[in-house]
Amino acid sequence: MKKIFALILSLCAVFALTACNGDGGKEAKNETITIKLATQHPIEHMAHKAAERVKARIEKETEGRVQVKIYPANQLGDASQIYEEIIRGSIDAAHITVPDQFDSRLGAGFLPYIARDYDQIREVFASDAYLPQAMGKMHDKLGVKFFSYFGEGFIGAGSVEPLENYTQPGTEKGMMIRVPGLDVFKFGAEELGFRTSSLPYADTYSALQTGVVKGWIGGPPNLNYLGFRDVIKYYYQYNVNFESTQYVMNKKKFDSIPEADRKVVEAAFTDEGQQSFLMAESEDQMYRKKLEEAGIKVTMLTTQELEDCAKYVRDHAWPRLEKNLTPELLNGIKASY
Repeated sequence: MKKIFALILSLCAVFALTACNGDGGKEAKNETITIKLATQHPIEHMAHKAAERVKARIEKETEGRVQVKIYPANQLGDASQIYEEIIRGSIDAAHITVPDQFDSRLGAGFLPYIARDYDQIREVFASDAYLPQAMGKMHDKLGVKFFSYFGEGFIGAGSVEPLENYTQPGTEKGMMIRVPGLDVFKFGAEELGFRTSSLPYADTYSALQTGVVKGWIGGPPNLNYLGFRDVIKYYYQYNVNFESTQYVMNKKKFDSIPEADRKVVEAAFTDEGQQSFLMAESEDQMYRKKLEEAGIKVTMLTTQELEDCAKYVRDHAWPRLEKNLTPELLNGIKASY
């Protein structure tokens, strides 16, 4: 009798375990993965609309198995803080200007005249081009997955007075301008012929108003229009730097996603990044027109004038940047054209 009772108990235990495993397997199969995506862009920026498209595509093509929660406008910290959290894994993914404190080469996308125009920029930042491939290896060493650059526009010079010798690189332009406090911006502007001051961005508007500086370099047409149209009178499309950000993700988080869904995630970020260069070109054109409508004289350089500026600045500014960016990286980018 005791043996029969023991057998019944054993069978009950087996059925119970099987049932638990079956439910558990079902729950694991249906488990939803959430990607916490932090960005530095306000909700009205084209990059936020891109983030929404990435979210929609991932959720649709994974049939809801992967969800994306967007935290825009630096809600989770500034770019430096966000990137550190990406490395740690407390933030899953980000669309930010990647800081260079972990590797000085991570800022190579801001090289002066990294490209002359949009035809070249699409070659330099293509997914299979040298720079994105090199960038992927740099991020990988930090435990980060790199997807793509995201183009936001070519940077020009906004000024309160007309420039002297504006088509002649290396020749004095007749004014002091504000530039961001990074060598990639400072050296490019200096080699064009500007005297520079690295005032904080927040002080730039008042500095232009009071004559502390007579111009600034650091933003594409949209930023000149949205932030400075009431104070600048001239805008020169030098294309001296390119405003670019990056899609990145914690590598462990990325690798934890099932393979089929992982491919969807990578394609969503990469395709959106590559598409951005077409959107940025259109955005530049739209905001140059808005600048003109606001009474600002917009000056476009010809292809040959841009090429002359690009060659001069690359020949003179890039050697000054070799220490931090390395000759290997700079030569690899040059070979991309």
